[in-house]
Amino acid sequence: MHVLVLTKPFGALPPGELAARLAEAGADGADLLVRDGQTVTPSTSRRLAKTVRALRANGLDPGLVSTDLTSADGEAERVIGHCAEAGVPLMRAGFYRYDAGLDHASELNRARRDFAGLAELAARHGVRLVLALHHGTLHPSAAHAVRLLAGADVLVHPDPGNQAKEGSEDWRLTLDVLGGPERVGCVGVKNAVWRPGEARGSWNCDWQPLADGGVVPWPTILPGLTDLGYTGPFSLHVHYPTDDPFAAVRRDLGYLRGLRSEPRTTSSAR
Repeated sequence: MHVLVLTKPFGALPPGELAARLAEAGADGADLLVRDGQTVTPSTSRRLAKTVRALRANGLDPGLVSTDLTSADGEAERVIGHCAEAGVPLMRAGFYRYDAGLDHASELNRARRDFAGLAELAARHGVRLVLALHHGTLHPSAAHAVRLLAGADVLVHPDPGNQAKEGSEDWRLTLDVLGGPERVGCVGVKNAVWRPGEARGSWNCDWQPLADGGVVPWPTILPGLTDLGYTGPFSLHVHYPTDDPFAAVRRDLGYLRGLRSEPRTTSSAR
């Protein structure tokens, strides 16, 4: 199991400190988020090379860069170019948000055009584009994502935790719709729990530590992915509140890797 860690909770740490602390926490590599307030931002994307060198110096794999890019504009040209120069193999695109107040068909067509242009730009630089399945978007599930991809030669980033926010999707169905594990670039790892809201009859889906369990059946999903031949990376996300995100990463990593040594579950995710 090759586990990257999404760098979102660590903010704008210097590259060397970020890399050293991720290594201490037990990560195999980084899912480096390029966003304002982070180690690398869209306006400082030239720092990708320095950050990647720091990761490699600490024995970490710079396996994925996650961005908010949704079209092939000047910012995308710079960020993707720096990814290519740093030797980053995969880049996650941004999210194409769903708005119930807009015409779905026209918004989907716009997103298709923008995504196709971004994928073409990434391909010219030798970087493989990845689309994440994410709640609140035009691509919350595999079935919706393939409509947006429209045959583009890209990979998909399933995330059962994200998908749980919109009611979940059978993990096997996700892979079947995508065409198998070879279409998967990375798998997002986190867990959530549904809790009653303040209003009568309302419910909220909140993130919680992976080690505390939740609605996503990781003891079933992990061996299932192995059986289907998935050998790609996982990206661990710590989205829940914590005073020490590196300690949270260490605990969740221990739980995740421990699942590989537990007896196989016979329960079904269906």
